[in-house]
Amino acid sequence: MRYCASMKTASVRICLLLSTLSVGVAAQTCAPPVDLKTETDPARIQQQAIALLPCLGHPDFQLRDDIAFEQLSAWARGGKLEAATLQRMRTDLVAVLDAKPDGAGVHQPFAVLTLAEVARADRLKPFMTTEQRGELVVHAARFLSSVRDYRGFTPGEGWRHGVAHGADLALQLGMNEALSAAQRQQLLDAVSSQVLADHGHAYRFGEGQRLARAALQLQLRLQPDEAAVQAWLDRLLQPLKAAKAWDETALIDLHNLREFLWPLLAGVLDVTDAAQRERLLVPLQKTLRRLP
Repeated sequence: MRYCASMKTASVRICLLLSTLSVGVAAQTCAPPVDLKTETDPARIQQQAIALLPCLGHPDFQLRDDIAFEQLSAWARGGKLEAATLQRMRTDLVAVLDAKPDGAGVHQPFAVLTLAEVARADRLKPFMTTEQRGELVVHAARFLSSVRDYRGFTPGEGWRHGVAHGADLALQLGMNEALSAAQRQQLLDAVSSQVLADHGHAYRFGEGQRLARAALQLQLRLQPDEAAVQAWLDRLLQPLKAAKAWDETALIDLHNLREFLWPLLAGVLDVTDAAQRERLLVPLQKTLRRLP
């Protein structure tokens, strides 16, 4: 916040001018205007939204999260961002996923979290083409399944939380009625691949809950029968069944599986459609009873 307060009017104008240039140039500049929360002019909101995108990779967590992401999320959820702005955000943020990760490991997780807001906006009021939406599904699945930096919150550095943010993007895409069953399955496979992390990291920042929420919404729309749900849960349980001893790896897997299955059960119990609820509930309860 001190960084923003120190800006002069000329710096703000330069920031807005740079936001109209290429992604490569804009990515070097993070200079948020001081009047973000009070801005009401629609045209300036569009400019400022684009100007905030580079800040999603800033090492200052207050600038990255408290200012840039929170404001972009508020504008997106408040219907303040035009289709052209959301398209620009999609293009720039997908480019972040295609690029080499930054040294601090913060840019891609926050690009993905912001893409979840873009996907949510598209779900409620479509603006993407079928091809663009399909491309985003591919990027979402690829990012989530490839996360190996499992840092959540680090004091003095803020959030990374790649798995949780990737799950949020999978959730918003998966709830979009325009997706095909194959695309939803691709997202579910990515979500499933992170339930046990790397068999060495124990989740402790709510990642299991975020994965469970995404998995539930995907399964509700895929509408598998009870046998298919049981087969899916059995695959998640397989590493524990194959463990020869209750060593550290097995105990971490058990911890992460519980972190996923209990929130999943809570979500299933809230499903209002009785038939869908039973198709998920019976195999889920059976799986939970098999856990030590």
